[in-house]
Amino acid sequence: MSLVEIRNVSAGYGGVKVITDVSLTVREGERVSIIGPNGCGKTTLLKAICKLIPLMDGNIKVRGESIRTIDRRKLATTISMMAQISEQWFDFTVLDTVLMGRYSHRRGVLATSTSADLRVAEECLRTVGLLDCAYDSITCLSGGQRQRLMLARAFAQEPVIIVLDEPTNHLDLKHQAELFEHLRRWVSQPGRAVIQVMHDLNLARMYSDRVPLMSGGRLIAEGSPDDVLSTPVLDDTYGYGIRQFMKKSLRLWEDNADD
Repeated sequence: MSLVEIRNVSAGYGGVKVITDVSLTVREGERVSIIGPNGCGKTTLLKAICKLIPLMDGNIKVRGESIRTIDRRKLATTISMMAQISEQWFDFTVLDTVLMGRYSHRRGVLATSTSADLRVAEECLRTVGLLDCAYDSITCLSGGQRQRLMLARAFAQEPVIIVLDEPTNHLDLKHQAELFEHLRRWVSQPGRAVIQVMHDLNLARMYSDRVPLMSGGRLIAEGSPDDVLSTPVLDDTYGYGIRQFMKKSLRLWEDNADD
């Protein structure tokens, strides 16, 4: 079943196209990792999917409904975006931050959190290992903890699609593996999908079902991780012997792991 259908989409900023004629389908149960060099349009595509920027051409359908007409509150109960974390933080508690993910489920602008909201938020914090910090200020958290906090808030939104922009920023290897395990468990439930932008190509190989490759604002390749990451197009796109570099870095990692 298709959850997201992107057809001939162009989008950008100030009337200038950053992505052009992009078409992509995301199906139920998939973890789709969008890769490509800096400035190729990956984040712009995510913003277009989440209706954060308008479409210039084409259309995006989420569960069969065009984002051109879908209500923002309804979209928020369908898609949750976990953006790159910011250095600017207000002095909210960890729990209050996760409860922000429940906003789209409340009735009325001034509605307060319910006991059901609290249960969901606490369970999401337990999932990412932050329940003990629930009443701490988020300003006291490390970068890795903040990243896990944003994942908990995304879970609390109870979407069917989670969109992530560079989810492993600020995470050490242990917490990278844990984050992807959380996402694997989450997407294993019926009717869900994950769309993520990835810079680390070895992580994209390990934690993706499908990899679209972008360059110059266009989608130039798409397929399984092994297919896309072994094609000569990858070297052409990055302008470097990236495939050989990946093999070396993976060998070094495996050798160190054996030690």
